[in-house]
Amino acid sequence: MRHQETNFKRFSKTALIAAIALASASAFALSTTVAPGKNFSLSGYTLQLPTGSSGNVDTKTGAELAAGFTKSPWFYTDTGDGSMVMGDPSVGWTTSGSLHPRTELRENASWATSGTNLLDATVTVTKVPSNTAIAQIFQAAPAPSKPLCELQYTSSGVVKLLLESTNQGGSSTTTTIASVPVGTKFTYQLKLSGSTITVKVNSTTKTFTMDSSFVGESFYFKAGNYDQSAVSGTPNTTAATIVKFAVLKITH
Repeated sequence: MRHQETNFKRFSKTALIAAIALASASAFALSTTVAPGKNFSLSGYTLQLPTGSSGNVDTKTGAELAAGFTKSPWFYTDTGDGSMVMGDPSVGWTTSGSLHPRTELRENASWATSGTNLLDATVTVTKVPSNTAIAQIFQAAPAPSKPLCELQYTSSGVVKLLLESTNQGGSSTTTTIASVPVGTKFTYQLKLSGSTITVKVNSTTKTFTMDSSFVGESFYFKAGNYDQSAVSGTPNTTAATIVKFAVLKITH
């Protein structure tokens, strides 16, 4: 009888843990019927789109995103899992400083490297012809309009970090962080603290040292779909590259 009672207690504890886990998952589940700005806190971002005109692309403010902006096939909610989908065409309009169109969120505030600055995301890249940048640490004005680094994902499922060698751009190194098959959900964290850049993809972590030419500058995060094979021109009507975000969070 004691043996049966012990088994019952064990079963009850297991069932309770499962119920709590299910309730927690439900509490944080993404809605499939609302705009991305209703699932994610986007008021602190500006969205750049591949539409508009050459050198004058469409952008949306944090207020517009929070109010429910959506524009398929570039920025919308996945009706299956509620993720925030960012599509990028193979041809689309670009800013004057870029060769590639993009659908990308830019953090509005800039920050110094003296603190700990984190960008955390859970993403699935479902379609990519070559490679796309899914996260960046970018120099804030009045510094040169160049990234410090880009986290990129390739058509072969390689997640790599492109790290600029100087704050003027034009010279960089690329390091493989991890491999994740196309269509597979994974987590990443991009961190800058002092002169140390830390990149974590799932359970793999690698650290890098920021070049001294960047010291003293301010930065901001970017996250989205910045296809490095896409070119400037009248936008296509379909997305050649698709990145889905299930989690997006910035911490300072």
